[in-house]
Amino acid sequence: MSSGSEKKPSFLKRAVRKIDNKISRRLIHTADAYIDRRICGQSLVEYVPSIFRDDENGVGGTGSHASPYCVLERIFSHVMLTASDTLMDVGCGKGRILAFLVKEHCPCQIYGVEHNPEVARLAAQWSERYEQVHIIQGDAFQLDYNPFTVLTLARPFLPKTFLSFVEQLEATLTHPVTLIYYEDQESSYLLRKRSGWRMLFREKVARIRGVKIAPWPQGYSIWVYDPARRESDSASPETAK
Repeated sequence: MSSGSEKKPSFLKRAVRKIDNKISRRLIHTADAYIDRRICGQSLVEYVPSIFRDDENGVGGTGSHASPYCVLERIFSHVMLTASDTLMDVGCGKGRILAFLVKEHCPCQIYGVEHNPEVARLAAQWSERYEQVHIIQGDAFQLDYNPFTVLTLARPFLPKTFLSFVEQLEATLTHPVTLIYYEDQESSYLLRKRSGWRMLFREKVARIRGVKIAPWPQGYSIWVYDPARRESDSASPETAK
């Protein structure tokens, strides 16, 4: 039987881990702020808390946390966007995903919706110079997502609210959409075995180019939702069991 002291990392390991986290965070923030200033004219690094979050009940939204450019580069290496696509970043925050797409010369129109007026105003301010970028300040649950072919989410919702959002998509979408979900480890399981949903790719990322991207590995996944397949799945005897 192992003793309690053997289960815990040693003081030295904890200290090294803490230093590693601190150095990695500083490196990523410094590199990201540099790119932000080139694209946006200002840094998007600073975290802004959620205006409604109830962790105890798993409802509400998360704060505005800018996804690292190095992670976005990895995620979008699995996605081919064309001029015929229209992308919506749900809970876009200050617009880091939109800035990345501008940097990568994305050929399609890109939108972001953000509930927090202060944060949405900042996103609209820097993006007004780019004709392809459009910011909507408002409730993501009040939008029609049929004009869009690609949706991106960087964990904008806590689990129960995420599930409500998925149910709304299922109730309203009339054509297939691709959903790109970053920091999905808390809620992506809710999409598994749901009629009409198919996961194309998933991985967890701990380090990129030797730099730790977060204190723990971050997951991302790419999904396709097809309303026709949902109807087919719902009608099949195996699904009905």
